[in-house]
Amino acid sequence: MKNLTLTVIIPTYNRKDILKKCLNALFNQTYPQSNYEIIVIDDGSTDGTEESIKSVVRDSPCLLRYFKQQNKGPAAARNVGITNTSGKIVLFIGDDIMATSTLLEEHYNWHKRHPDDNVAVLGYVTWVPGAKVTLFMEWLEQSGAQFGYSLIRDSADVPYNFFYTSNVSVKRDFLLKYGLFDEDFPYAAWEDIELAYRLSGEGLRIVYNSAAVGYHEHQVCRRSFCKRSRLAGRAMAILHQKHPELKERSASIGRLNFVIGILIWNLPSFMAKLIPREYLYASYSFTISRHVEQGYREWL
Repeated sequence: MKNLTLTVIIPTYNRKDILKKCLNALFNQTYPQSNYEIIVIDDGSTDGTEESIKSVVRDSPCLLRYFKQQNKGPAAARNVGITNTSGKIVLFIGDDIMATSTLLEEHYNWHKRHPDDNVAVLGYVTWVPGAKVTLFMEWLEQSGAQFGYSLIRDSADVPYNFFYTSNVSVKRDFLLKYGLFDEDFPYAAWEDIELAYRLSGEGLRIVYNSAAVGYHEHQVCRRSFCKRSRLAGRAMAILHQKHPELKERSASIGRLNFVIGILIWNLPSFMAKLIPREYLYASYSFTISRHVEQGYREWL
């Protein structure tokens, strides 16, 4: 335990099969196995995750700890991990993230390069090789709707809203001193950005290491993302209630633009390929924004 420098924290909910793949990737790292631990927090799964992971814990080549809580959301789950961590560096990833073999080493080396407690390291997430990446998934990865790495202008000074807990690491002492995740956020939406916003007031600085790669193994369709966007809208309402200064006057979507967006959104895929990409992306943005707005109103 004395050599343990890094803790990987993974909240999970009803994803036992993909969780096993995530753990297997973490077991095969260039970083020494004696130097890191993995903490899995089961957020009230009902799919047999607890039974499934017992054998994994027993046979794990590194220290693997498992906690289970009632379903409270990923913010509460990560807090369980933080308060039980042994490593000086805490790496947050998702249960559907497949770590490349150098992921932990890249995070550790960058923290050695930036030893100040207030420095966090953002890694890169992209779709898993071999995935059928649709135009919609391509837009999600580039637009900021899910990830927006192409929007980062300065890798040495990344804004707080890029604090993606799919692949980001922070010093444990900085978290324990200045604040944990706000457990009022019940969904996987805005809870990470809200924490980063608070920490930025305490001097948080984020640097971006594009070589710290995690592959996202999660096929996303437009219908499922619309549902998720409604939850994100509810979470945004919570964010604005807690931090009114972040509430910006939303630019209303013009009725004509929205109608055009809906028409393009509902085109069959073979016809959508004939639409110029910028118009197709605009239709995604219009429609997703509408679902976020709907969720926002539902919460208020």
